Amino acid sequence: MEARAAALKARGDAAGALAAWEKAAEIAPRSARVQDEIGFLLAVLNRRQEAVSHFEQALKFDSRFAAAHYHLGVALWIDGQREKAVPELETAVSIEPAAFDHRYFLGQALNATGQFARALKELDAAVKLNPKMSEAWNQLGLARQRTGATDAAIEAYRRAITLTPENYDARNNLGFVLVNSGKSEEGLAQFHKILEAEPGNNMARVNAGFAYLQKADLDQAEVQFREVLRRDPDSAIAHYDLGIALKQKDNLEGAKQEIARALALDPSLAEGHYTLGIIHWQSGEFDGAATEFRLALDLNPQYGEAWFMLGTALKQKGDLEAAESALRAAIRFDPSNPGPYNTLGQLLRQKGDTEGSRRLFEQGANAKAKKEADLGKMLQKK
Repeated sequence: MEARAAALKARGDAAGALAAWEKAAEIAPRSARVQDEIGFLLAVLNRRQEAVSHFEQALKFDSRFAAAHYHLGVALWIDGQREKAVPELETAVSIEPAAFDHRYFLGQALNATGQFARALKELDAAVKLNPKMSEAWNQLGLARQRTGATDAAIEAYRRAITLTPENYDARNNLGFVLVNSGKSEEGLAQFHKILEAEPGNNMARVNAGFAYLQKADLDQAEVQFREVLRRDPDSAIAHYDLGIALKQKDNLEGAKQEIARALALDPSLAEGHYTLGIIHWQSGEFDGAATEFRLALDLNPQYGEAWFMLGTALKQKGDLEAAESALRAAIRFDPSNPGPYNTLGQLLRQKGDTEGSRRLFEQGANAKAKKEADLGKMLQKK
């Protein structure tokens, strides 16, 4: 649909074609195909509400007309009506499963709504139908990445940029996955290729900064984040990441300022409150730390690490009952972390519960052993 619409716009004949199809409608007013074509041309002319009406009319005449379901789904999606759009796209696919456009757009829509496992099926089918479309491979890479298939995601992103080296979204995604897989140098190479062509690509520069953080090259990370902020002073993620770099350089006051700025720009950043809490903790400001950890938990009640650190801060302050409650929540939300078991074990021993303390230390040791075993498996795979 998008390619056809672009071609019509380039030729400037959408209005003329619309007039011709409207004449056809006078002859065959109950034709689903005629109503769908009129709707399509109205959509090309950005008359979406009228277009939707014609697509709906087409489906009244023929509820199994796949093109009308697809066009209606796309029009609703562009109009922001995502919940209505996806079922129409699904119906189009169910009627014409071999139509690349139907599969691809549905997969893209499912990715955009966080339904990555379902998107995977559609995009796998789409690239088999048309293996030469770069963006379909990029979307498949995203679905694979978000469902934990890291190696397969890397393969899909590489296919995308092999087909279209200028697909900087795919190149950026590839770089990000490589960095998160411990391949910082390879990831950086992708970001630098983007920045050579587009120095103002702030997402690639933020990711380059993140890669330098992973390498512990804090000076270069700071350079990248400050360059992003020079270009876009309101980038919450750049302020946050700069704060992380400064924190790791032991510039705690500078880190506080940057993370506070990030939170002012994006109050929903739970990680910002958590990191600010850690900085307060490192500065010996336990009241401030507890406040920030609570703010992080207000935004994300299942944030296990924030519960752990809140419990630790409350224990430090002597509020043992509240600390115990927080530490038990930490274990509930992240039972793989040995830290809360050990801290809660210390607290119970302090309260005189020797048996409870012993059990928790044992559980903490088991969690630590499992974590080390899992890490060993990961290292063997690499």
